[in-house]
Amino acid sequence: MDLETIVFEEAESGIGIATFNRPERMNALSLTMLEDLYTLIRSLEQNKEIRVLIMTGAGKGFCSGADLKDERLRSEEGIKLFSNAATYLEDLQEKYTGIVLKMRRMKQPIIAAVNGAAAGAGMCLALASDIIIACPQATFTPSFININLSGGELGSSYFLPRLIGTVKASEILMTGRTVEAEEADRIGLISRLVGDQELMEVSLGTARVLLNKSPMGLRMTKEAITQNLNAPSLEAAVDLENRNQSICFSALGG
Repeated sequence: MDLETIVFEEAESGIGIATFNRPERMNALSLTMLEDLYTLIRSLEQNKEIRVLIMTGAGKGFCSGADLKDERLRSEEGIKLFSNAATYLEDLQEKYTGIVLKMRRMKQPIIAAVNGAAAGAGMCLALASDIIIACPQATFTPSFININLSGGELGSSYFLPRLIGTVKASEILMTGRTVEAEEADRIGLISRLVGDQELMEVSLGTARVLLNKSPMGLRMTKEAITQNLNAPSLEAAVDLENRNQSICFSALGG
């Protein structure tokens, strides 16, 4: 994998760690980093050896959101992207949101090890993960409304109300305020709050637990959770669960 802004390593057999590596910009999501994320995900979609992915950030931040100072956005390429609404939608907006969709469709569970600021798109990358483990320095800021955009971006208006409830999510998305780690833990925005020095070890420990589960069972659990967030009825949710259990049971017999 040829990546410029992300360091990927197989930390242990079956566990991959992707580290956003732009610490001088608090790992802001540039166009190059966006392309690297697509490359990473496409590679992992074909890699059955990596069964769990951990995402984290280099330095003091997880990801501070879209890089508004990205040189590519200020170049002729960027001028074209902002030339009209249709071009912006197809060539930029949908590329950013496509990452969130791909993360949810990935077969591998994703653990976000949030080591600092997760703002804007960075917060959304955490929300799109399956498990969010954070340290006391972690913060979550839906900063879109603060720069005169809609607070609903990259799935934030989908994920956040489901995690913490509509009323609390509305207040956070509409004010664009920062949620500190302790509050995030209290309201259910994250899976677990751990000490600074424990963040990666707890994330790796969680990944090891997942590795002990059957690959098919784990994949179908993620699928069931993702699809049943939108299940039209209990019956529809149970039908999907029944299908998954039948497939898993048949695999055991084979």
